[in-house]
Amino acid sequence: MKILATIQKEFLLLIRDPGGVALIFLMPMILVIVMALIQDAPFRDYQEMKLEVIIVNEDNDSLGKKIEEAFSGRSSNVALIHKSDTVEAKNLVLSGNYKAAVIIPDGAGESLRRRTDDVIGKIFNNPSMIDSARQASVDLQILFDPAIKENYKQALSSGLEKVIADVQIEWMIDELQNQVSSNKHKKVKIDFAQLVSVKELYPSKKKTHFKLNSVQHNVPAWTMFAMFFILFPLAGNFIKEREEGSMLRLRLISGSQFPVMAGKFGFYFMVCLLQFILMTAVGVYVMPLLGLQQLALGGNIAGLLLTACSVAMAATGYGLLIAVYFNTPQQALSFGSISVVILAALGGVWVPVYVMPDILQRISRLSPLNWGLESFTNLFLRDVSTLAILPDLLKLISFGIATLIVSVFIHKSRTIS
Repeated sequence: MKILATIQKEFLLLIRDPGGVALIFLMPMILVIVMALIQDAPFRDYQEMKLEVIIVNEDNDSLGKKIEEAFSGRSSNVALIHKSDTVEAKNLVLSGNYKAAVIIPDGAGESLRRRTDDVIGKIFNNPSMIDSARQASVDLQILFDPAIKENYKQALSSGLEKVIADVQIEWMIDELQNQVSSNKHKKVKIDFAQLVSVKELYPSKKKTHFKLNSVQHNVPAWTMFAMFFILFPLAGNFIKEREEGSMLRLRLISGSQFPVMAGKFGFYFMVCLLQFILMTAVGVYVMPLLGLQQLALGGNIAGLLLTACSVAMAATGYGLLIAVYFNTPQQALSFGSISVVILAALGGVWVPVYVMPDILQRISRLSPLNWGLESFTNLFLRDVSTLAILPDLLKLISFGIATLIVSVFIHKSRTIS
């Protein structure tokens, strides 16, 4: 009976505080929408890299044309900007207007063709094709902006090397046919790109798959952030009751104080679940209206609800612990807000954990928000079973129960003054 009475009292306190209701429900929805919009471009930039590259083609042979065709036709992530002057290209890269420039010098194709002839001459032991005087390397240049990301740099260098290797193989096959075939035989054109096909797939139990984007990351991340900020109304009301004396009157009543604490825990636990439902609805119905992708919930709805309950337990337990431990609202709210921000930053709420330094990635495993975020990510993107996320759920549930028990102990041990 005490539990139900406490839940009713907390409900009345909450609805009589419009500011508190806005803080719990309205502000988180605005926050998740704003963060998803802000981070949509960086997520697209990371996953759908579009790099503008200057190309200065001074080669009169087919090598330069092959390079242009390869980057223009095969790579949708590279846009070639044609320039005729090497000095201009260097200045544009140096100024940061472009991240890279490919310089194909005059005679590069002829040099590569000669080196190819030398290789074939050695294979067939044909001295007439070998000329040690023309063994100079083929000097193509890539000018990089010092601020270019390392993965962009590696992708561009690897792509250029692949194109050159493809051209050289094509010329070698052509020269081999010249050596072994008579004039009566027609040369065979071989497309090496068709010999081996590499497909990019995502392992999934379903025909469709989902990739991490701003919506899939920000909705669960900032939902948990909002749930942990339940400590604001919880601590505020708890300390207010203590200062006004109503908490003292309750403690003077004989019997255990656990029902009172359990009632507070139960009410704010339900508030956290309502937050989750509203924020999920924003991801599913509101995000597409703003031009963003729709939140994909995956197929394990039971696991999703269990994760939401586990996070709600952890958030409510932490808020109750803050409320019981500190004596003034200023202390509780200051420490609580800063600690939640730190836990959120370490847990991967602001940026995904995989882009953090190694030491922070290890520390992040200590954050309850990371346990919840990993569970949501596994459910949304990998469509795993509940058993796969059970370790993180047990951590969240254990954290919630432990903070509730410690809160009851601290509350009970305080002397009545």
